[in-house]
Amino acid sequence: MSKTTRTLDNPNGMKFDIRQTNIAKGVALLMLFWHHLFYNRADYFNRFTTMRMYKGIPVECTISAYCKVCVAVFLLLSGYGLYMSWKSYEKKVAASGKKFTILHQLRFVKNHLLKLMFNFWIIYIIFVPISAFVGEQPFWVIYKNSIRYALIDFLGLANLFKTPTMNGTWWFMSVIILFYLLFPLMMFILKRSPEALVAITVILTFSPYLYSILMRMTWFSKLTWLIKAHAFFNRYYVWLIPFALGMYFARYGLFERIARRHNTSRKKALAMTCTMLFACILMRLYLKHKVYYIDGVFAIAVILFSYLILSRIPVLSTALEKLGIQSGAIFMFHTFIFSRYFRDFVYSFKYAIPIFLVFIVICYCVSVAVMYLKKWTRYDKLATMLTTAKV
Repeated sequence: MSKTTRTLDNPNGMKFDIRQTNIAKGVALLMLFWHHLFYNRADYFNRFTTMRMYKGIPVECTISAYCKVCVAVFLLLSGYGLYMSWKSYEKKVAASGKKFTILHQLRFVKNHLLKLMFNFWIIYIIFVPISAFVGEQPFWVIYKNSIRYALIDFLGLANLFKTPTMNGTWWFMSVIILFYLLFPLMMFILKRSPEALVAITVILTFSPYLYSILMRMTWFSKLTWLIKAHAFFNRYYVWLIPFALGMYFARYGLFERIARRHNTSRKKALAMTCTMLFACILMRLYLKHKVYYIDGVFAIAVILFSYLILSRIPVLSTALEKLGIQSGAIFMFHTFIFSRYFRDFVYSFKYAIPIFLVFIVICYCVSVAVMYLKKWTRYDKLATMLTTAKV
C-alpha cells in the first residue's frame, strides 16, 4: 500500500509528498522512453516490427505522439517542487528571526540552479567524451571545432542560443534554466495577484497569434527590440502553462483537495482520472495546430492518475518511485543509449514491448552506476556543500 500520513489537514493520508512526486516522475519517464524509442517519424518506422498499422503509421508511433505530454508533467512537477522548496526556505529564514529578502531569493535561485547543473555536468563529463569514439559523428564534428559551442552546450544553453548540441534532448535544459531564473518574479506576481500571473501566462502562451496580428501594424513593426526578444523566447512560451500550474497546485494544495473528494472510493477516483485522460487525448487528437497548448491539463490528468490510482498498487508504485528518483539523470543521458551507443542492440528485440522493457533496465542500471560513481568520487558531497541553502 501507499505510505500514508493521517493528519488534521490530510485526513485521508494521501499527502502529495516527495514519494508521490517521484512516482509521477517515474510515470513521466516511461512516457518519455516510449516517445523517443518509437518517435512518430518515418525513419523510425522500420526500426521495429509493429503490432499493426494505423493510417500508414505504426500504432506504437501514434501512441508516441501522445507521450510527448511527459514534458509538461516534468515542468508541472518542477513548478510544484520549486514552490514547496521556496516556502520551506521562507519558513527556515523566518524561524531564524530574519526577514526574507531579495538576497535570500537570489541565494535560493543560485542553489537550485547549481543543483540542476551539477546533475547535468556529471552526465556531460561522462557521456560526451565517450561520444568522441562512439556514434555516427564525434563531438568535434558536432561542435564544428568550436570551444564556444561546447561551452554553451556544457551550460545547457545550446537550445536557447540555437548552437550545436551533443544531445537533442538537452533542449529541455534551456527551458528549465530560464524558468528557474524567472521563478522569483513569478512568485512575486503569484503572491500579490494570482489572476495577474494567469493573465500574463495565457497572453505569453498565445502571443504568437497576437504577434502575427500586431506585425501588420506599422507602429509595431518598428519596435525592433521587441520583435527580436519575441523571436528569441517565443518557442518557450508554450511551456509556461504547466510550470505555472505546478505553482498554483502547490500554493492551494489542489492535489490533496482532489484526493479528499475521491480517496474514499477507488472506483470513483479511477472513473474521474480515466475520464480526464480520455478527454485530453480527444482534445489532442482534434487540435491540428499547437496541440501542446492543452498539455498542462493533460499533465494534471496523468499526475492524478499516478497519485490516486498507481500509488496504491504496492509493487508497481515502488518500481515507479525508484525510477522517479533516477529520472533526472536518466532524462539527461538516455538518448545517448538508444541513438548513439547501443541502437542496434536496443532495437534487436524487434517488438515494442521487449525493446521498451530492455531499455528501462539498461537506463536504470546505468543511472545507478552514475550514482555510485558520484559517491565514490565525492562529487555528490561537493555538490551538496555548494548548494546547501544558508539562512
